[in-house]
Amino acid sequence: MSTVHVHAINGLMIVDSGSRKNFEVIKNQSSGSACIYVVSPDCDPSLELTELLMAARSHDERLWSMMESRTEAWVSLIDHRVLSPAKGDILTEIKSGFNSVEDLLRAVWLVGDISEGTLKFVDSLINRWLALLLREMVRFNDQDVSIITVSEFFSRKDYSQKSNEVLILTGELLQSAGVSDDRSSEYTAAKVALLTEASSLVFWNLDAQVTSAEVSDVPGATVIDALTYAEANELSFFGSHIIHPQNLVPVMGTGIPLTLRSFRHLDHPGTVIDDMKGKSGSAVVKGFSVIRDVALINVEGAGMIGVPGIAQRLFAAMNEAEISVVLISQASSEHSICFAVPSEQATLARTISHATFNHEIEEKRVSSITAEFGCAILAAVGERMTGEPGISGAFFGALGKAHVNVRAIAQGSSERNISAVILEKDSKKALRALHAGFFLSNQALSVGVFGPGNIGGTLLDQMAHEVDRLNRDFGVDIRVRAIANTTHMITDDMGIDLLTWRDRFEKEKIDVDYDVIVSHVSASYFPHSVLIDCTTSDELPTHYIDWIERGIHIITPNKKAGTASYPEYEKLMNTSRRYGKHFLYETTVGAGLPIIGTLKDLIQTGDRVRSVEGIVSGTLAYLFGKYDGTVPFSTLVADAKDMGFTEPDPRDDLSGMDVARKTVILAREMGYKVELSDLEVRSLVPEELRDVPLEEFLDKMSLMDAELLTLYTEAAKEGRKLRYVGKVAEDGTCSVTLGAYDSSHPFTRTKGTDNVVAFTSDRYANGQPLVIQGPGAGPGVTAGGVFADLLRITSYLGARL
Repeated sequence: MSTVHVHAINGLMIVDSGSRKNFEVIKNQSSGSACIYVVSPDCDPSLELTELLMAARSHDERLWSMMESRTEAWVSLIDHRVLSPAKGDILTEIKSGFNSVEDLLRAVWLVGDISEGTLKFVDSLINRWLALLLREMVRFNDQDVSIITVSEFFSRKDYSQKSNEVLILTGELLQSAGVSDDRSSEYTAAKVALLTEASSLVFWNLDAQVTSAEVSDVPGATVIDALTYAEANELSFFGSHIIHPQNLVPVMGTGIPLTLRSFRHLDHPGTVIDDMKGKSGSAVVKGFSVIRDVALINVEGAGMIGVPGIAQRLFAAMNEAEISVVLISQASSEHSICFAVPSEQATLARTISHATFNHEIEEKRVSSITAEFGCAILAAVGERMTGEPGISGAFFGALGKAHVNVRAIAQGSSERNISAVILEKDSKKALRALHAGFFLSNQALSVGVFGPGNIGGTLLDQMAHEVDRLNRDFGVDIRVRAIANTTHMITDDMGIDLLTWRDRFEKEKIDVDYDVIVSHVSASYFPHSVLIDCTTSDELPTHYIDWIERGIHIITPNKKAGTASYPEYEKLMNTSRRYGKHFLYETTVGAGLPIIGTLKDLIQTGDRVRSVEGIVSGTLAYLFGKYDGTVPFSTLVADAKDMGFTEPDPRDDLSGMDVARKTVILAREMGYKVELSDLEVRSLVPEELRDVPLEEFLDKMSLMDAELLTLYTEAAKEGRKLRYVGKVAEDGTCSVTLGAYDSSHPFTRTKGTDNVVAFTSDRYANGQPLVIQGPGAGPGVTAGGVFADLLRITSYLGARL
């Protein structure tokens, strides 16, 4: 086999803005070998001449202005692209060609018709001019580049090529049998490759690639590395516009490597069409295609059962009427036959079916003949589907999960294709569901994040550095597909780049619409969906039940849902269990500390938890850990506020309501039907300052110093320290108090913002409670806890972390 590389290219590539650089890359990829470029006349509309012929035939008065526009376009193209001394000769040839075209246009104007020879002549002119331009772009280092016609090449007796020789074929192209209007150069290039025993054959197109589904339908579709010829034929039939089976025929079985590549994606090697390589991959399904705008004709009747010749009569009639039948499905009972046809032929197909079975209809042997419009045919293609168990189950299971109704089913005996007729309006949803079902990990999660502030933003940053590792090592595919704050949002079909999410949010944010976000994140083509609420919103938790009913898992550090009225709380938990969706809220108490998880484990393993008490406010832990009576308490509060340790309004911490909410969450986890209003909460805010403006509170908060100094002094006399504690007693009574604890108690050994929670139970008794201690505040630990909840969901779904 010679080292000849054959390329089928079109005019769009030659006139493309990046053509010179791209052809240099293509030439370098075959350095040292002979190259043959077969050029087709397909070109930019502003350079095409066929439209001039149409205008002349219809006596369009704009003809001569159009002629002038085309001339100027070609002259400008050559003037800007050709830098060699050959520019003058090329322009002269083009202007001469336009003189010939002018004569042709006058003749067409007179006779009002366009002959086939006229069309071929105009195409040959375009082809010649494109070849002249291409020669200037592939001529490197004064390399000799020859332009000959296709007929001249095939009249040769010797098809061998010299090393590093470049040949451009132009003129009238060969066409495969049965194809009369194909302007592509692919078939001719395949014939050239066969005669030269080429080492490679490449069919180029300007922009598109052969992908596992149309990117416009499935944004996450990937380029297919290799296909067998049979797979290529199947995909082409079901709508892959890049593959033209008739052009593959000359090299089938020759061993000549055929590749389909994109001129604008030279970084990708393209799709190889080869029976050996096509079968060597691990993918069972290679791709999905869809034919839209079809109708389903259904012929039904009890009198058809067991009657020979019914199908033959029906489809012979369709054939005679030249109706294209693209799918046939028949029940084994023979009670009905349905078939799909293009929508524009459906009415005729139904009429012919009525005429064909008119006698049977009169005798009630055929009961109905109907046409259902607005359908599409969806197909999965893969050589390795043959004999592989479970493929049909996965196919129809994915469609069922996406709530796509299947109207008809067909599968050939080769088993390399499964086809289903569905409603066209469901086709995009169905394609995405199938693609996810076969190409995404079962641990693929569609994630939306509300509140990209301190906690949410830190969470996104933590995920940014781990998602690739989790996918690579464990098959956990986390896609953050939506981010929203209270006013704006961004979404992405296949996942936002978390390394640049802040920049993208600023550049692409649009007005927030929670319904849009929820619908987007819960897209049926992802196996699982999760919404993470990192806000302190009162509104968002009211939607949790609805989101769970829509199949979404919920994760949140927001305490509002866990402390809502008990009937609402109970409904939320019951809904989560009924729908099998997880509601995880570990970070509502203790940030990233495993407090709720530990309490659940104790209860679920049969331990009777007698009481739970703890320091669960990082802010108050810090304040009372620092307070020693030498500095006024109000000064410590002001300093803590400046360091960001308190809420913007410190009263939110000092009121004790944050501790109260956490206490209620723990009590409910223990099975007590506690309401927030049941708790007596020891507020540190003087009564006269509870409702005043923030500035006034900050000016007067020294009013709380005297009482706290007295309490501190009394406790210190007994060797005790003040600590602000929430407690759930054995009888379910809840309290939030400021207590004094001796130096041996775990609560007095805290550091900084540490939370400490002590569980007393049948197992952990006699003065030795189970104690959990650690940082209980801050965006890093809280975000880490939320991230852990997300990974916990993936474990529940089957990931082996």
